[in-house]
Amino acid sequence: MITNLRQGKWLPVEPVGWVRRAYGRTIKYESEGGTLRTTTSRLQADHGQIYLQLEVTGRMLVQVFCNDALVFEDLVAHGELDTFIDLRADPFADRVEVELHLIPATFGSVKIAQNVKFVSARQVAEMYLATAS
Repeated sequence: MITNLRQGKWLPVEPVGWVRRAYGRTIKYESEGGTLRTTTSRLQADHGQIYLQLEVTGRMLVQVFCNDALVFEDLVAHGELDTFIDLRADPFADRVEVELHLIPATFGSVKIAQNVKFVSARQVAEMYLATAS
């Protein structure tokens, strides 16, 4: 299991269209599309990756931007996206802004946890080794 995760929160860029629901102790945003943003300091971003887990009903184009640069893009249909995304942030920036764009592909809706998990490459490798054993 990964320990010492740095956490932040997703915030909707346009609050209209986003609903927060509690699933037990986990708060999730639900929407039919929109943009979420999180900002962190350079020290937190030195972890280099975020753990992205979301659930899609229908089809949804998922794009992740780090300081306005596209770092991830995938079309998700009727299922979960469960992945680590390398931020590749600007080494000279003192803050790192991550935007998550969720765009319906004809139709779709999404559920995503409110919390963002920042992890290091070492932590990702440890997790893969633990699941391979």
